[in-house]
Amino acid sequence: MLRIFRLDECLQLHMRNLRLCRRQLSSNTEHVQEAASGSLSWQRPCGQLTGINIYNNSLRGKVPLVLTNPQMVTWYTCGPTVYDSTHLGHASTYVKVDIIQRILRDYFKLNVVTAMNITDVDDKIIKRSRETGRNWLEMTRDFDEEFKQDMKLLNVKSPNLRAHVSSNIPSIQRFIEKLLVDQKAYVTEDKSVYFDVSSCANYGKLQKITMEEQKEQHKHKRNAADFALWKAKKEVDEPSWRSSWGGDGRPGWHIECSAIAGMFFGSKLDFHAGGLDLRFPHHENEEAQCCAHYKTDQWVNYWVHMGQLYVAGEKEKMSKSLGNTLSLSEFLKHYSADEFRMACLLSNYRNSMQYSDQLMQTARQTLRKFINFNADLNAYMQFQKPLKFLDEGALQAQLKHMITEFDNSLRDDFDTARAVSVLLDQMSSISRCINDQQADAEQEPAHCLHLLLAAGNFISTSMRCFGIKNLGATATQEQEQPISTPTGVVIDALVAEILQIRGNLRKEAVKGDRKNLELLRVSDLLRDLLDRHGIDVRDHKQGSSWVYRDKSKSISTSG
Repeated sequence: MLRIFRLDECLQLHMRNLRLCRRQLSSNTEHVQEAASGSLSWQRPCGQLTGINIYNNSLRGKVPLVLTNPQMVTWYTCGPTVYDSTHLGHASTYVKVDIIQRILRDYFKLNVVTAMNITDVDDKIIKRSRETGRNWLEMTRDFDEEFKQDMKLLNVKSPNLRAHVSSNIPSIQRFIEKLLVDQKAYVTEDKSVYFDVSSCANYGKLQKITMEEQKEQHKHKRNAADFALWKAKKEVDEPSWRSSWGGDGRPGWHIECSAIAGMFFGSKLDFHAGGLDLRFPHHENEEAQCCAHYKTDQWVNYWVHMGQLYVAGEKEKMSKSLGNTLSLSEFLKHYSADEFRMACLLSNYRNSMQYSDQLMQTARQTLRKFINFNADLNAYMQFQKPLKFLDEGALQAQLKHMITEFDNSLRDDFDTARAVSVLLDQMSSISRCINDQQADAEQEPAHCLHLLLAAGNFISTSMRCFGIKNLGATATQEQEQPISTPTGVVIDALVAEILQIRGNLRKEAVKGDRKNLELLRVSDLLRDLLDRHGIDVRDHKQGSSWVYRDKSKSISTSG
């Protein structure tokens, strides 16, 4: 009889988790008290406690997630500047954002409303338009469409709301006009508009920037840290719009996001996300001008900054300006979208990722463990493996432990690496149980199939919650979600026929006192044929099962 977890081990794990929770609660309380006393810049919102803790950069610690609208989350993400193709550095940010949004939406069952801007008016866009001789609007629309297709390839869900800067100039101008009326901004001689940083009492709260650290005084600005809300037109071929304060021009970078996010969500926003490099100056300036516009001390309740992607061995992030990028199309020739998502899951969203083949091989091997587990459990449930005597109490205890630990991991600042580890531990225990244990002829198999299925369902559902698409079908899912394409049906039927023929050959080969080596050789040839086409065959006592090894497919089935 195999016990997966001893009761004393479960008790020790429970006590350890309890101590961790107590320490976290104490830490959160200290941060909240400091914020309430005015010594820190973050203010805890009033509303619904969720039981989720999130890292707050201003406090250098975790704070509780409180929703101002019950069961509803508002989320704004800084979108791409569409002057070139998507590279892997961009992709890592949007995949990480997608993972957290899926956790909130699909695991915690919150109503997540998402929005994103598309920056199609920018200095880099004007420069690229001049270099290529293409119309700036036509060029940005093409790159935007390419970006949308790239996000589909990565299984990144589209935002509920999407806005191009060039289509929302009136909203941006109204935002600037209010800042001018409230004397939070000023017009310069060339009819540009700058935000007056000295009018913002808590400027620098995201990055802890002091005025002494800013660049030297600009001749048109009152303060060195003041930033452009509106840029006066300088060249004939620049995209520009007429303004109420005189002259033609275009929006500054920071005001674009503030005006569009404000148009969608108003004076209060739960989440604002982007790459870590945007924290200053972009997000700092967004927060400052929105606090001034809406006359509030805190516009965004939770800033979420994604760690950036670095090429292993290099000190600078992956970026177009440095020429060290890897295009998404080139990457997908070697690795799948699921494998890249797994690499992101195995890294804390706040930390940088060191891209390398070693990283991707680790992600591929981890994903393969999930695929193989599904195939093995499927074969066991179809009685292709001998049933084993299972300890029902131990299985129940471990199932409860897995669910609790997985939940704790996601509530602790979306710790996906720890959550994946919890699932891997469960799979390892079950795999040992159904593969390694010798059947006891004197004992009837315990009726614990429902517990194995429950564990398998939880693992598969959890991975789908993370956005992993292809783990293969379980015994029950295979009938509910058959391969729908004609090509898939043909492949499914063809492999099933080959495995049936191979199974008959193997049975004939072992009849009698001596094995028929020729039949076994033909059987091996059929297995090798499938292997060359990316199909792994797994032989069991009562038949064979198979899984795709191909990076873009991972359907499991039996034959």
